[in-house]
Amino acid sequence: MRACITTSVVYAVFLVSTLFTATQVVAQQSIPAEKIETLQTQLSEAITASSSARKKLGVRRAIRACEALLEENEASPNRFAVLGLLFQAQQAQVKLDNSATNRRAFLTTCEKLLAAPDEYAAVRLDADLLLSQAKLAQQGADQKARAQAIKPLVQRYLGTEVDTKAVRVALTMGIEMGDAGLIGHLRQVIAEEFPGDREMINFQRDKLAGQVFGAPFIGQFKGADGKAYRFPMDALGKTTALYFWTKEGDGIEALKEMVAGWNIVSSEAERNTPLRYQFISFNLDNLPDAGASILSELGLDWPALHLPSGTEHPVYKTYVRNTPKLLTMTPSGYTAMVMSGSTRVKPGGWERSFGSSLARVWTKQDYTAQTRAMLSGEFTVVDLTGAFDPTAPPEWQAIHETGIDSAKKLTRTSTSVPEDTLNVIQACFLKPPTRYEQSYEQIHARFRRANELCQQAITAHPQAEDLWIVRNRRIVALLALWKIEGKRQHFDAAAQEAQATLDNDCPAGTDVIARFCLARQTLRSHEGDARDVIEEFAQVDSTKPRAVTTDTLASLLALDIGDRALHERYRRASLDQYANHPALWTATACQLDRYHRYWLYHPPFTAGWTYGRRMDYFFGIGDHENAERRIKGEFMTLDGKPFRIPEDLNGQFTMLEFLQDAAANPRLRRYGTFVNQRPFDDVQTVYAVLDDDAKAMREALETYNQEQLKRKQPPDSSTYILVPDGLDHPIVGQLNVTPGEKRNNIAFLHSDGRVAAFKSGLTAGRSTMAQSVVEWNDEQLVDDALARGDLKEAQRLAFAHAPVNQQPPPDAPKNWKPKEIGTVHLRARAKVYAAMGEWELAKEDAQAAYLAINSKAGHISMRTDDLDEIEKLRDSIQAELNQSAAGK
Repeated sequence: MRACITTSVVYAVFLVSTLFTATQVVAQQSIPAEKIETLQTQLSEAITASSSARKKLGVRRAIRACEALLEENEASPNRFAVLGLLFQAQQAQVKLDNSATNRRAFLTTCEKLLAAPDEYAAVRLDADLLLSQAKLAQQGADQKARAQAIKPLVQRYLGTEVDTKAVRVALTMGIEMGDAGLIGHLRQVIAEEFPGDREMINFQRDKLAGQVFGAPFIGQFKGADGKAYRFPMDALGKTTALYFWTKEGDGIEALKEMVAGWNIVSSEAERNTPLRYQFISFNLDNLPDAGASILSELGLDWPALHLPSGTEHPVYKTYVRNTPKLLTMTPSGYTAMVMSGSTRVKPGGWERSFGSSLARVWTKQDYTAQTRAMLSGEFTVVDLTGAFDPTAPPEWQAIHETGIDSAKKLTRTSTSVPEDTLNVIQACFLKPPTRYEQSYEQIHARFRRANELCQQAITAHPQAEDLWIVRNRRIVALLALWKIEGKRQHFDAAAQEAQATLDNDCPAGTDVIARFCLARQTLRSHEGDARDVIEEFAQVDSTKPRAVTTDTLASLLALDIGDRALHERYRRASLDQYANHPALWTATACQLDRYHRYWLYHPPFTAGWTYGRRMDYFFGIGDHENAERRIKGEFMTLDGKPFRIPEDLNGQFTMLEFLQDAAANPRLRRYGTFVNQRPFDDVQTVYAVLDDDAKAMREALETYNQEQLKRKQPPDSSTYILVPDGLDHPIVGQLNVTPGEKRNNIAFLHSDGRVAAFKSGLTAGRSTMAQSVVEWNDEQLVDDALARGDLKEAQRLAFAHAPVNQQPPPDAPKNWKPKEIGTVHLRARAKVYAAMGEWELAKEDAQAAYLAINSKAGHISMRTDDLDEIEKLRDSIQAELNQSAAGK
């Protein structure tokens, strides 16, 4: 017991020792603050006494004073403040006299502190950590058990005033233990809860030497133009080079070398660099113009921002640490914290460096185009369901959750903005995916024209009751220009138009676009808690309509300030409630797209062979979407018969692949054997052709089947359907189909039309997503059967996909081999065996599944969720076996 306490004190208490401050919530019958302050002073004097004897005497007196005050105030709500002082006093006493009596008293106080509410988390943390480790040591727990106990402890403190401290302490312990699993878990906690916390970034950089992690670049700065800039907001939508430089030494020459390399790379028109890459300057010399004149002499129009105190600025110390430094920021605001030296590149090296950067996946034009369109709020003014209707524009539809009938449409009058005028303006806003295929010149011209047309309409029809429709489109066009050009004047103009929209009458709820813009303006110079601004935007008077787009727009504001947790909160709210609302089809598709999900928080770093493997793994996992989207529509087969979704899915799980035309090469054909060899006829393949040339598709299919016949392979008997209007059909925008050569867009549908998963053209690669999604569905059906207590159905499914004692059928060929059982089906069978009480068989399957999953995790050098799941299953089965053996 003595060794246990001593170890814990050394290991935990001194890591997190916290001087308690008496600033707690005071309620009725509370202990007077003056008494607590007197105790705190008494304890401080005792601990700092000059001699050991004086310390012992002072500490004992402080302990007695605390105990007396607690006895008088047993039910006082702020008694935990005194318990905290007693904890500190007894902690000091154990250091001075590590007797069994003192240790027992100390542990008793720790037990009492565990009941403290979150207001006293600062006091409770020390006691909680010490007590948990002491108990584990007393039980003889091994290192794995100690590491596992830390995870729930950290979870208990998330959201309290000491959450970051709890994580830092736990990570320090994990590093000292050398427990990679705990370290990885805590790094994920930091990534999800505190990605932009500078203290946490510095802690990781100092403690995780040699590791690379992502962090949003967060800061507020003043530009040479006198305007306020906020990051990541003002750089989102493109890959951004944040260049930190000095004119001292060879700083100017280094700048010139970099610019020369960029000029060579950016001169190639096909790279379309204005839409993909931008530079922002941070001069470290405290120059009055932030180095703008130097940049101008070099022919550069980069935004020049001040960094007061240069290398002493907190942003420099957290993100930069070397000069000169080019810090790359992704379109979603993330930078890579890499343990490296100066970015001064050898002559000629910048050309290669920039060429490599433009080839990276996070700078792909279609990805950045989709990201910018989302950030600009274009989805709020584009109707994917059909042609623009001035009596039911998208923002009007957005305040009607259940749809619009003729009675709910707007009434047009003689003073309304002419319909032709509205149609011409609306034509500037393209629907996806056509919108994402535009070059810099094309999309730039469209939004400039939209802005001009809106200005003309506002001038010509100042009294129109539906002028808000025009104003909304001007705001969005200006926000788009701001993201395309990176020029602040466009945003400023949008904010002025947004204010004008609110100053004039507009239907309640349709002002969400204007409020979104003004919230951004407030965030840019807001000195307080930025979350307050966003939450105020999201909260709408309950007596007024609330646009269904509100939560998604709030999630974008959260990205503007680099707040991952807040973004996920509003993203989740939108997906849970409005995933099927047409006003959010585009936004929902982007929020669920695997490419966007992967790169949203990923650092711009791909060195090493594991990064490509990890991306392929993420794109190929079988997990289904955590939202409910439904597909509904009527199409035509190649022989002219109607094909309706979901009515004609025949109760089957359907893999629906979109083909651009008859010349496309269907990816799903390679899964023909996989589908045909399934034990049930429950999966089908359907191809949706995005043109109306049925003859060309029939000829292409006939040619393919003839070639299959020559190879003695089965023909393609899949269903082919034609998508009317091709890329303009609503299903294309609803799913975010991204056409192109060598791109595969595949929707996986349940029999009722629900989208299980979707693979967009952005995720082109070597992933086996199709098989993974189908097999994940197989396991889910087994899980569902077990959950409702239907063991017979679970057995039927599990043993069909993972048959036992396979024997060749009578007509089997000589080279017959038993079916190779996949990992997912093995895991499902292990669960069924466990439900049957066949623990040895369950253990055998779980171990086989574990070995396969662990091998895959090793292949990508990453601990995966699958590995955690199978370890938990395997350990639970082993626990049952151990219990059974102990009972014999």
